[in-house]
Amino acid sequence: MAVENGYPLNAAGAVVFHRSARAVGPRGKTGKKPLRWTHFLGLFFALIALFLGVAQLYYYLITCDELSIKKVEVISSSPELKQRVEDYLLSRNPGNILICNLDYLRLSLTSLPGVKEVRAEKILPSTLRVEVYPRTPRFYIHRGLYFLVDEEGKVIRSETEPFDPAFPVLEDEANFNLAYQDKVRLAGQALDGLEPAARQLIRRLIFKADGQLEVELAEDPVRVIINAENFQEQLPFYLANREAWARLFGPLEYVDLRIQGRAYVKPLELSARESRGQKKEVS
Repeated sequence: MAVENGYPLNAAGAVVFHRSARAVGPRGKTGKKPLRWTHFLGLFFALIALFLGVAQLYYYLITCDELSIKKVEVISSSPELKQRVEDYLLSRNPGNILICNLDYLRLSLTSLPGVKEVRAEKILPSTLRVEVYPRTPRFYIHRGLYFLVDEEGKVIRSETEPFDPAFPVLEDEANFNLAYQDKVRLAGQALDGLEPAARQLIRRLIFKADGQLEVELAEDPVRVIINAENFQEQLPFYLANREAWARLFGPLEYVDLRIQGRAYVKPLELSARESRGQKKEVS
């Protein structure tokens, strides 16, 4: 009978299995050893030690003298504003450089008069650099005092009297209790459309209750009433014709230019004997 691999090739022979004579011991259990309570206890104490170490390191870093802010660099194109920011920072202790809150610092500094934008950075180990960008003066707002403001109407400083004639005074019959931002923006647009020579002549802009603008010019007593929407066309029209009108009608009290292409002038009353001045239309 042919046999291959220990098995008969035909079904006639019975298959006999032989047990090895080698003794086979009991099989042991396989797998990882179970965690005991001592393992958990050791892990617990290890975590406590780690947290305590981190806490001690953090406490050291925020209290060590090497990381205390000792130098503050203030950079600004305005010497006055630079000094104001330096005085503000000197009156406060910036503390440790790691926990110094730059967002809060920027917010605090931009609340100072005249500060438009602040950029701050930390320079390890102990220097704080602050760049301060000033607001650009544009007008005086007259509300009891004279407040120098920028194009957004933000206050730069206050004065008892206008200090610089280069900035016109804005007044409002409603004392700027309504639409303050809109009126500041409207005045800015009116001035932006003028030639520099004409703009320098303006000393005062008065917002009337009816929404019109009254203009006072340097060395000119005439009140000029102008439609705010056509300010850029009407004021040059007045400047080009005021001498001719003065020759025709004498000194004038006011000129009303609210109607496009027309001017209503009122001669000034020179004495109590003269009759009340009448408005005269010119075109």
